[in-house]
Amino acid sequence: DISKKLNIPLIEVFRVANFYKAFTLKPGGKYLITVCMGTACHVKGSESLLDELKRQLSINPGETTKDNVFSLEAVRCLGCCGLAPVIMINDKTYGRIKVSKLKSILDKYREEE
Repeated sequence: DISKKLNIPLIEVFRVANFYKAFTLKPGGKYLITVCMGTACHVKGSESLLDELKRQLSINPGETTKDNVFSLEAVRCLGCCGLAPVIMINDKTYGRIKVSKLKSILDKYREEE
């Protein structure tokens, strides 16, 4: 394990993993959906996108679906302000996204399962 490779106590690994938001001890879904909540995206409706994703997936930000297919996160900025509102699924960016398009996007990923 990591503590043996680095020759540090396991408790130190847990402290770091629990301190930084970028680390998690829970397994994530195959697809990480990241919703930008920055100013430009917020003004263009990202809150509605997040609400719809929560409804469709039955999870909140920081959670993973029971089938481990999707994880949901809300972040302050994805750096794509000109494409607002923006979501990312793993490394794919979806810009100028509308709530009405979310179901078809999610269905595409579900079909791959």
